[in-house]
Amino acid sequence: MPVSVILSTYNRARYLELSLLGYMRQTHKDFEVIIADDGSTDETQDLIERYQKLASFPIKHVWQENKGWRKEKILNKAVKLASYDYLIFSDGDCIPKGDFIEAHVKNSQKGCFLGGGHIRLTKDSSAALTPEAVRQGLYEQALTLEQLWRLRFRLWKNLFYMFIGKKRRPKFLGLNISVDKYSVFEINGFDENYRGWDHGDSDFRERLKRFGLRARPVFTEAIVFHLYHEPHPTKALRPNLAYYRRPNIPIRCTNGLEKEVGV
Repeated sequence: MPVSVILSTYNRARYLELSLLGYMRQTHKDFEVIIADDGSTDETQDLIERYQKLASFPIKHVWQENKGWRKEKILNKAVKLASYDYLIFSDGDCIPKGDFIEAHVKNSQKGCFLGGGHIRLTKDSSAALTPEAVRQGLYEQALTLEQLWRLRFRLWKNLFYMFIGKKRRPKFLGLNISVDKYSVFEINGFDENYRGWDHGDSDFRERLKRFGLRARPVFTEAIVFHLYHEPHPTKALRPNLAYYRRPNIPIRCTNGLEKEVGV
């Protein structure tokens, strides 16, 4: 099954290179990468042009001017560029395990969307990681037995929460979600009213559930390694909390892939 992988990024060219090298190690070969660039002004453009020549898979680049955090807007632009009917969303500061795409494809089911797991790399290990180490897959050594048990515990906890009907579970992060493109268009993509860090991914997850898709956690199978970075300045402000918790959120957002009149 062909897949479109969408990676969000902003001014992290070094991390993006490590991520792309991870995709060059994938066991599943039938995919493209679309880089959703929220206004990078560093070496990102040059890096992408270089890897467009080096990579065995197509790489597309969509960019928008930096006007603050507008991740949801650039993700929608990337979705419109996707060539294939199945989408995987991750971030350009995440390196995929060698079988990452294969795990998403293997577990994909009609009527479901998937959420994978992540391992957070430390500040020191992130700084020390080299392109050659990624080519050799050495970053996967961070998936220790202890880390794997943590992923299993998170899986079991979320399955329990789903069983008892707890709201906003399972908790999927935007750095590791896959879903069919048809469903993304049916909910009108990401809600661009989210500006600043937090809750845009959760809103996307909840509207997919309200559309009728079943959330399926694959935390121990589809894994990415998240490189360390300082929190976004808007994180502490939680600018979207009230909007996210408003009642009667529609399945289709009004400010997404398509805009309602007046939006």
